[in-house]
Amino acid sequence: MTTATFEYTGKSGKGIRHGLISEVSAFFHIKPGHTEELVAACGRFHQRLLGAPEKYLLMFGLHDMRHVVFDVGTRLLWATSFETEWKPYIDDSVNTLGLKTWYDWFQHCEECPSDFLELKNEALRIFIQSGQVPATGFFRTIPDQSLAQVLKGKRLRQALDQVLETPGGADALQQPALKPLLEEAAD
Repeated sequence: MTTATFEYTGKSGKGIRHGLISEVSAFFHIKPGHTEELVAACGRFHQRLLGAPEKYLLMFGLHDMRHVVFDVGTRLLWATSFETEWKPYIDDSVNTLGLKTWYDWFQHCEECPSDFLELKNEALRIFIQSGQVPATGFFRTIPDQSLAQVLKGKRLRQALDQVLETPGGADALQQPALKPLLEEAAD
């Protein structure tokens, strides 16, 4: 069983990791009167992620991301988990999605610097880390599987299902060497 690493390693910024996966938990104050605009901007940000090509998500190593407005619309939690190193995770995601995409939601936070759109990667990482705290606990059900491995497993399962749905496919898989594959497919 893999245990979580609770010390700062640089891999996850100030966050902790479990197996291959690191977490970021960052808290920001929402500018008064900006809650609705922030919620809309976060929605646009997540739509970009939903429409992002798989190759970009693999490059970032992005496993999940969420924005949570709390304290009666006055605070924001940005939480994400990823498998790459901290610096390339932030740099690649900002460079691919665009700094303006990040600014769209960060501009509604009191901590957002006025020169945000001029920030270079290092300054942006420092800004993000200003709101980052390590999680008190962090658990992943499958901590040692990369996003590429998970997606490959999904494709393999789809291919096996396709073989099984093809007339004669199940008979073709009756070879003794394929017995473990058929047993796994039965689940």
